[in-house]
Amino acid sequence: MNHLALIGPPDLVTRRIAAIQGIYRIGRGEAAGVARSFEPGDERRRQNLLAWFERGAEPGATLLVDDWKYCSDSDPGLADSVRWIAAAAWNVRVIITARAVDELPERLPLRVEVLDFLSLHGLGRFTKALAWKGRWWKVPVGVSESGRPVVAELTHFADGKWRTGSHLSITAPEAFRSLVLGLMTTHSPKLFQAVFIDAHDTDVFAGLDQAPHVLAHHRDAAGDPARIAEELLAESDRRLEVVGNTWTVFDHRGFDQVLPQLLVCVNGFAELEPTELGAALLRIAQDVGKSGVQLLLDSPHEVADLRIDDCEAPANLGEVAKSLPRLMLREEPVPDFFTLHEMPNKHVWKPRPVKLQYRVAVGVDEYGQPVEIDLKSKHLQDGMGPHGDVVAPEGRRAEGIRALVLGQLLRHSPDELQVVLIDFHGNGVFAGLDGAPHVRHGIVDLLEDHELRTRTLAESRHRTIWDYRAAGLALPELLICIDGVHGLVEERPEFGEVLQTLATAGRTYGQHLLLSDATPSEHSSYRLELTEQGWARRIGRSVERFVLPTDLNDVAWSLPVQMASS
Repeated sequence: MNHLALIGPPDLVTRRIAAIQGIYRIGRGEAAGVARSFEPGDERRRQNLLAWFERGAEPGATLLVDDWKYCSDSDPGLADSVRWIAAAAWNVRVIITARAVDELPERLPLRVEVLDFLSLHGLGRFTKALAWKGRWWKVPVGVSESGRPVVAELTHFADGKWRTGSHLSITAPEAFRSLVLGLMTTHSPKLFQAVFIDAHDTDVFAGLDQAPHVLAHHRDAAGDPARIAEELLAESDRRLEVVGNTWTVFDHRGFDQVLPQLLVCVNGFAELEPTELGAALLRIAQDVGKSGVQLLLDSPHEVADLRIDDCEAPANLGEVAKSLPRLMLREEPVPDFFTLHEMPNKHVWKPRPVKLQYRVAVGVDEYGQPVEIDLKSKHLQDGMGPHGDVVAPEGRRAEGIRALVLGQLLRHSPDELQVVLIDFHGNGVFAGLDGAPHVRHGIVDLLEDHELRTRTLAESRHRTIWDYRAAGLALPELLICIDGVHGLVEERPEFGEVLQTLATAGRTYGQHLLLSDATPSEHSSYRLELTEQGWARRIGRSVERFVLPTDLNDVAWSLPVQMASS
């Protein structure tokens, strides 16, 4: 008998097994249509059931393990028992259910049926904030005849060192659609875009062409190949100019410049290959490492270095291909502060990897993805700093300051981060924030702090504050927030020299300037700016628009008090 794994939510699984007789189930709660059901936590009865199946049970009986992850967590020995039953017991069947392919047990001979497209990608439901977190390395497509997941690896390492894009070919139409929709489901349009080219006006891209990722859909391309070729070559040249002398498009990506991958999906390539369009595609393919343009062909070709084997796509692919792209166009609610930071309604100062230290979200972009600020130096730790501006009219600057400072306070303890607040105009722009235990009150001599840090690193023979910490020593970063900085320097010109000293050497010694005024300063590496279209983060040539959390004002008063009393 074929042993089976069903991937999908409970309602789809229930419908799939409704006609199967003689089911003995291990799972939570009751289930319709089963002979007996046993709770995973009822060890005695569960073990008796497994022992009965190990002895052969009754001919035609089916052992159903419903929600494998939950059941196996309750019984660490469940996998071994089920493997034994599947391998040794005759005339019985094993069915297990799971919410995602990667939850399946290893070394268990199962025919896998993916009932739900989202489950193939480990998602219970689609929201932009939840789903669009993919990395441009690989994406699941379906399952093979042997029940193994079929995954398209979108990149490889050239010469074992430089990551570059792979060109792909898929001959099975449903697998072709599954791959494209999978990329749309797991990547925002900032990371992935697509061009659809159909030799004739077929329905191969039906539904998919409604997604916000699609730059163009060329129907009946065989009738006008020269025009499409010209457009593609122009886009490839534009991308090469943007990337410049960087080794690859992946090295080029950073906070100051994001160039999305562009997947050119071609249906009917064999017919288009002899035309100008075919020549253009093959020329573009040579620059994949730099341009970020990859080809997805519906027929094998030597340029497609990765061929995706035929596989079974999720059962509801056709339905989801119609509904999901339209869902991607809907606006989603702006998260509150703690939802944005994926934390409970309280602060938790936990150690973070160096890459994530002093890196926090200030809001979300149009796709529901966090827009972040990283205080770390771009040159030392691949951050955005060390210094930044908040540029807005006087009555609005507090919003941008709160978004950035509250996020830093939430993630870092006073031993990791200290804050100096200077309100030149006395307008209360830091009201609420000044109650946090991170804040250094009273008169703070910034040059004295700088000299102390310089002396500390020199005596310990460390070049930077990060070398100092790597040796196991503690020295907090210092965030110096100054509102009305232009007026302050105009009234006290000598303070301009202090700012210049900190701006020049701050990244080495862990001192960061956050300067706010109606116009930018000359010291910033990044900028939060209020424009006519709303808030924007500027880093070099990159401009990312975002919206702030909905409850910043309330959090500015409650969170610092909560921290001070803990």
